[in-house]
Amino acid sequence: MKQPLAKKSPHKENVEVSAKRANVPAELQRKANAFLNSSNVDTKVLREIVYLLEEPECNAIGVMHVLEVIFKNLLKRKCILAAEKQQDKTKIKGKANQSNAKCQTLYNKAWSFLLIRLGSASKEESGVALKVCMQLISSESKYIYSNAWHSERLRSVLETLVNSETTPPTAVAAFQKYARCLDVLQMTYKLLPELAPNSFADSPNIALNYLAIINLLDLGKIVLNANEYHIGPGTEKHPHFEYNQTRKHLNAVWKAIIASCSGVDEKVHRQVLVVLLERILPHLQDPILLTDFLMDSLHQFDGPIALLALQGIFTLMQQQNITYPDVYQKLYNMFYPRMFYNKYKARLFYLADIFLTSTHLPENLVAAFVKRLARLALKSPTEDAIIMIRFICNLLLRHTGLQRLICATGAESAVEISDPYDETELDPVKAGALKSSLWEMSLLQKHAVPEVANAARFVSKSLPVVEFDLSSLLEMKECDIFDDEVKKEVNHFTLGYERPTNFALPQNDIVTKYWDII
Repeated sequence: MKQPLAKKSPHKENVEVSAKRANVPAELQRKANAFLNSSNVDTKVLREIVYLLEEPECNAIGVMHVLEVIFKNLLKRKCILAAEKQQDKTKIKGKANQSNAKCQTLYNKAWSFLLIRLGSASKEESGVALKVCMQLISSESKYIYSNAWHSERLRSVLETLVNSETTPPTAVAAFQKYARCLDVLQMTYKLLPELAPNSFADSPNIALNYLAIINLLDLGKIVLNANEYHIGPGTEKHPHFEYNQTRKHLNAVWKAIIASCSGVDEKVHRQVLVVLLERILPHLQDPILLTDFLMDSLHQFDGPIALLALQGIFTLMQQQNITYPDVYQKLYNMFYPRMFYNKYKARLFYLADIFLTSTHLPENLVAAFVKRLARLALKSPTEDAIIMIRFICNLLLRHTGLQRLICATGAESAVEISDPYDETELDPVKAGALKSSLWEMSLLQKHAVPEVANAARFVSKSLPVVEFDLSSLLEMKECDIFDDEVKKEVNHFTLGYERPTNFALPQNDIVTKYWDII
C-alpha cells in the first residue's frame, strides 16, 4: 500500500551524513534515499529496513541511524500520528488510512527493536540505540504532541535500562547527557517510583541498575543554572520543569527505595547510601526521618557502609541538630590498617578533619586520634602516610596543649620504649594517649621515601603558622610521588665542566690518581 505524502522534499543529504558516520552499506543507503525522495510512502520498503534490526548479523548501528532519519521525516510529515488521533482518523475515512496504520505499526515495531538493542552489552550499540530513542521522543513531542511530553516512550526506555542483564547497563553512561536536561530530569523522577523493584534483596542486579539511573539525576545548582532542555521549557501554565514538583517526585522515589531495601546485601546497601548522600538527602522534605536508617547502617556494618552512614549522620547533625554521643568513638575505630584499601578513604579523612575542627574537644580525645594516625603512618602506603603526617601537624596547631607530645621522651634517647598508649582500646578517651609521645615521627624521618621523611621533620623544627591544605593531598597517588622524586633527582646529576681535547679522562679524575692512561 502506498500513501501520498503532503509534500516532496529531498532528504538524501541527511541519510548520506548518517550513513557516512555509521558505515551504512551502500545498498541500504540507496534504498533509504529512494524511500525518502519518493512522492509516496512505500511501506514494503519501510518494513524491509525496520526488520533488518531483527537480524543478529546486521550492521545494527548503521540501520538505527537510517531509521532515525526516516522516522523523523515521517513524523514531520504527519505520516505517524498519536494513537488516539490515529483511531479517530480511521473511523472517519476507513480504508484510506490503512497505509498510515501500517506506518504506525512499523514505527512501534522499530521501537521494540531499538529497546532490544538498548539492552545490548555493546557500549557503542546501546549508546546509539539510546540516542535514536531520545531523538524520536523529541520529534514525537514536536510534531505530534505540540511540544508536550508523552511519557510512555521514556518509560519504556527507563524500564529497559532497569531490567538490563548487564549491571550497570552499558547505556547508562550515554543517558547521563540527557539526565542533565531539566525536562528529562523531572519526567524521569516522575516515572521511577512505578519502576522500583518490589524487593531489592530478591533482585539485586535490577536494584543496582535502578540506583545507577538515580545516581545520574542531579538536582544541584550547576544543573539548574545550566537550564538545558531536551524538548523545551514548555508553557507558563504547563512548564516542563518545576523544582518543587520534581522534589516531590524525588521524595516518592526515596520512599520506594526505603520500602524495598530491607535485607539487602552489602553491595546494594552501599549503593543506596551513595545515592542517598549524593542525590537524595539535599532535597528531602523530612531528613530527620533518616536517623534510624543511618544509625542502623552505622552499627550493623563496618567499612564503607559505616563510613557513608557516618557522613549522613554528620549532615543531620549539621542541618537538623541531632545528637550522637558515640560519634567520635565510631570515627576513631574506623582508622585501622584495612582502611587504606577502602574506596571511600578520602571521605574518612575529610570527615575526620571536619569532626576534629573544634578547639573545644577534650585533649585526651584528640590525642588518641593523633597517636592512632601516627601509628598507622608506620605501616601505611606512602601517599596515606603523607596525609596522616600533615593531619597530625594540623591537629597540633589547633590544640596547642598537645604539642607536649613532641617534647616527651624521644625514641632515640631510650634503649627500650614502653608506650602507655593502648592502640587496642576501643574508647579513645581511655587509650592513654596523653601520657605517650610522638616517637613514631622520629622513625618516619628515616623513611625510604624522601617526601615522607621531610614531612615527618616538622617535630624537629618550629611548627608552621598556617595549617596544611589536605584537600590537595586526598587525590594524590603513589605514582605522583615517584614522578616528583624522579624530577628532583634529575637535578643531582653533574655534567662535565671541562671541554674534552682528546679521548683521555678529564683532569683530576679519580682514576688518574692511581693509573696512568696511555
